[in-house]
Amino acid sequence: MTIKETLLKLSDKEKKEREKARKDFFFYLGETENKEAAIADNALLGQSWITLDDLDYVPSQVIDNKIKPLINKQARFMFGKEPDILFKPLDNKDKEVCEELRQYVDAILNASKFWSNTFKAFRLASVTKRVMLRLEANPGQPIRLYWHDINDFSYEVDPNDITKLNKATLVRQDTSTANKEQSEQIWYRYTYYMANKDDNEELSCYLKVETYKGSSLDIPINIEDKATGLSKIPCWVIANEQSIVSPHGQSDIKDLKPLQDSYNRRLSDFNDSLRFLMFGQTAIIDATKDTVNACNIAPNALMALKSMEDTEGNKQAKVQRVESNFTNAEPVKMYLKLLEDSMYEKLGIPKPESMQQVPSAKSIKYMYTELVARCEEKWHDWEPNIRSMLRLIVEACGKFNCYEDWNHEWDNLLYSIVLNKNYPIPEDEEDKKRLAMEEVVANVRSHRSYIKDFSDDEDYEKHFNEVIEDITIINAAEQDQFQQGIDDELDKGDNTGGDS
Repeated sequence: MTIKETLLKLSDKEKKEREKARKDFFFYLGETENKEAAIADNALLGQSWITLDDLDYVPSQVIDNKIKPLINKQARFMFGKEPDILFKPLDNKDKEVCEELRQYVDAILNASKFWSNTFKAFRLASVTKRVMLRLEANPGQPIRLYWHDINDFSYEVDPNDITKLNKATLVRQDTSTANKEQSEQIWYRYTYYMANKDDNEELSCYLKVETYKGSSLDIPINIEDKATGLSKIPCWVIANEQSIVSPHGQSDIKDLKPLQDSYNRRLSDFNDSLRFLMFGQTAIIDATKDTVNACNIAPNALMALKSMEDTEGNKQAKVQRVESNFTNAEPVKMYLKLLEDSMYEKLGIPKPESMQQVPSAKSIKYMYTELVARCEEKWHDWEPNIRSMLRLIVEACGKFNCYEDWNHEWDNLLYSIVLNKNYPIPEDEEDKKRLAMEEVVANVRSHRSYIKDFSDDEDYEKHFNEVIEDITIINAAEQDQFQQGIDDELDKGDNTGGDS
């Protein structure tokens, strides 16, 4: 039992679940890097396997990891391009203030490399079933956002609402003692929980910090229990594809593992078949053992063979060539292709060869329909937690003065949060721009709306005013030119009349 398992007080079921997640993660990585260590710990085998050592040859182990690139492709499609965050005010007069708040929160996320780390956390959750997002807020200090894998935390949910946390426990080691003996190591257990203390009717979040020494994990050497000042637990557990029957989530590689395992083994068998059958063999019949052993198998080599003694004189030494006839190549290739196609289908990812045959840009979008639908399902697990985290950032900044330039006018704003997903479908952006431009020309969409949606400039109002200013200057110039033309024509008419 590890120190983390002890401090997190995991049940036998939870330990087995984490061990399975560990095996899945190494399987996702592919071939083992240390087979000797993997013999003692089978989880380290990954996609490798242990072969019998009493054979006349060493069987091939060809590992062609298809799972890792597929999971990575799914993660890049989901979070490769970060979504756009919109704060939409309930009162139209707060529109500019809401935009200022959005830009400020966006800067906080960028400072913590939130979207980059979220991409990695999504990839990890796809394999190990769940991750935890944690917000750290202290008075006078910047907001920090952290992701934790399944082995770092445990949690309890509201029995009436599995998306609501009642308690979250996190275990961390004091890094300064990491290289010391276990008995000298220092460990911390952080427990966030909701309670109403001091006769307060409203629930608020508390943090209990327990310090342990590696030599005694039963009794803490120090305990601190204090209110965080926040209205909710600053932790969010995101379970991959959470459902009614799987409230703790499930791994995306569950259905891929048997396919990948079969693919590797058949590929290895195919490699062995090539080794044995792609070269012909020399067969010697009725020759003595000594002359056979003295033969030199080489191009144009002369074999001095002596026939075996036979009382009837029927045995005559012969040399012949046995050529192989490799006939199972096409069936094996078809089988491997079926396995690979099935893995792509399980994740809804278009196959590369199908993408090369699409006749138009609209067809490309159609090819991604299944993957888009799959990612939208995953957003049902991720989006509510991200929105809750954004609201807690605003609450913490207002209460703790985390930033000197924080505008407290933002504290009581009423707004809704929208996440616009940016899936990297090649034709999508250009089609949207073209359609939006046609709407502007037809006067069913405003210039301001077009600039807001498609401009890279954060201050779209300034951009809009610049466009209006340019249009005004251009119209004035055209009007001056038109007026000058009329004046010239009038002057010509007057001059002509005078000559008559």
